[in-house]
Amino acid sequence: MRNKKEVGGFRQMTIMMQRNAEIIINNKVKMGMILLFPVVIGLLLSYVSRKDTFLCFENASSALFAITSAVIYIGMFNSLTEVCKERSIVKREYMTNMKIPAYILSILLVQAVVCLFQSAVVTGICYFLLDFPASDILFEGGSFIKYYITIFLIIYAADAMGILISSIVKTNELANLIAPILIIIQLVLSGVLFRLEGGLIDFVSKLTISHWGMSGLGRIAHLNDMISRAVLEDTTGQLANIMPTAYEDYYVASGGGLLEVWGILFVFIVLFAVLSMLFLKRIEKDAR
Repeated sequence: MRNKKEVGGFRQMTIMMQRNAEIIINNKVKMGMILLFPVVIGLLLSYVSRKDTFLCFENASSALFAITSAVIYIGMFNSLTEVCKERSIVKREYMTNMKIPAYILSILLVQAVVCLFQSAVVTGICYFLLDFPASDILFEGGSFIKYYITIFLIIYAADAMGILISSIVKTNELANLIAPILIIIQLVLSGVLFRLEGGLIDFVSKLTISHWGMSGLGRIAHLNDMISRAVLEDTTGQLANIMPTAYEDYYVASGGGLLEVWGILFVFIVLFAVLSMLFLKRIEKDAR
């Protein structure tokens, strides 16, 4: 028979959400980083890019790649030590009936609010300072909303990946050691720095947040409709008819393609959440 004093999973989740939010708000350094980091990143990206960035494929893809890389880093930074920093507390509470799913969901929901704010800041700064291209895919108008949703899903997926890492490792130091390696993998396998064609490497690329983040932003910005840099810089006009536009299948500007990208990024979030719960349930075997 269930103990009448036992706190249910939903109630546990709400209590821990309140606790997590209070910890963030009361930590001036953490709060300052959450508020200022996306502002600094957004202004820096806008400064190093130019207003004419979206006139050619190469410049535009480089700018979108920089944004994708930056927001992945922001997301991972948000949550990388959220679990491992209090692992001993989690173990003790788990042994006294704390529900792991409630704990992980409490972190994810608080982090969702953080990511919503950071996405709005980064998207707003870059959208207006870099003069992002308008987009009519999926629905007329609302270009800002499409960019915002995509950037939010990238940040949140990276945030969920950070929670997974924090659920697996036992120390902040190890989490901070693993994070740069994962970020480098994300950048290398995005398909922007290096062309990845066929075989296993192409399949692995599709398992990265960066690949789908770039795909989403590229579709919204109509990358495949942009001319190549060679045509833009040609002063003779001789290349206009013979130089093909750069083209990638995963940048095709279609509403269905964009929804697919959003869906895949959402699957990443759910998958990382479930894996975090499964790995953290092993905490009872933790020798610490």
